[in-house]
Amino acid sequence: MLIPGVRWPFQQPYQPLSWPFGHRAHEDYLDCGGTKQSPVNVDAAQAIFSPDLRPIQLSGYSLPANKLLKLKNNGHTVVLELPESLALTGGYAQQYRAVQLHLHWGSPSGPGSEHTVNGRRFAAEIHVVHYNTKYDSFTEAMVHPDGLAVLGAFLEVGHGENQYYHEIIKHLPEIQEVGQETLVPGFNIAGLLPANLKFYFHYNGSLTTPPCYQTVKWTIFNQTMLLSHRQVCQGNELLAGSLPASPCNWYRCPVPVICSSCGSQRRDGCHCILTVLLPDVNAGFKPEDTQAWSQASGQCLNNHTLRCKALPSPSRLQPTG
Repeated sequence: MLIPGVRWPFQQPYQPLSWPFGHRAHEDYLDCGGTKQSPVNVDAAQAIFSPDLRPIQLSGYSLPANKLLKLKNNGHTVVLELPESLALTGGYAQQYRAVQLHLHWGSPSGPGSEHTVNGRRFAAEIHVVHYNTKYDSFTEAMVHPDGLAVLGAFLEVGHGENQYYHEIIKHLPEIQEVGQETLVPGFNIAGLLPANLKFYFHYNGSLTTPPCYQTVKWTIFNQTMLLSHRQVCQGNELLAGSLPASPCNWYRCPVPVICSSCGSQRRDGCHCILTVLLPDVNAGFKPEDTQAWSQASGQCLNNHTLRCKALPSPSRLQPTG
């Protein structure tokens, strides 16, 4: 998760406990050495069922085409600015409004998701960033423990083209240089996330880049978003040309999950950080559910090299229904 206005002296994937690295020390960003840092490795067997979790509900996510959205290359990733009319109205005790979404993309040499599942990394990861409406702005909210909520989903290679991601990918050639921006016609932003918002992992963590504030309520959906091989290659190759820092393979490695307290309603376990919402909230936590998910959705994750041929002009690509 990237914060505007913060500069870092590095360009490559980085070590989990050395934020920031290079010639910068922990004292520059004290929270980066905290105990609730993100991203994490989702160990499905260690996640704990929480009866308090509810399905995520979205409001205002379907935008008309005449609502233009700014898409920008900030040198680390592509960011799509979102109107504040988009909001989370369910799944959280308070309401959160959207600010932006961005992608952590891979490259032909490897996948690029920040979070991992049972140690496996996905092709890419989308983050949709929101802030608590009790605060006047994102800047004010990000320093408060209940300030931010981020929806995360993994991207993987499927068979057909994804019409919703096509709305972003087709504009990438327009923002090849750092600082370039373009306008994208509005579309259904909810289509970038899984159709079923009931199944997810939740934990309290941090921004994944400096200043690493530990103020983020993370929701990681357990259904992956499928893009065609062509679309994933497009994202890899078109983003790889950005300078000075490519958005590809730009992620913080997962940090250790630290158990600071035991407060779960579950009698036979300690609630460390990860909790999970399952289809039947009365059924209790069943490890086989999340294990089955990780096996099904992560079946391509051992292929760390994506073979991409020369791509045609993006204008030739037609989204499928």
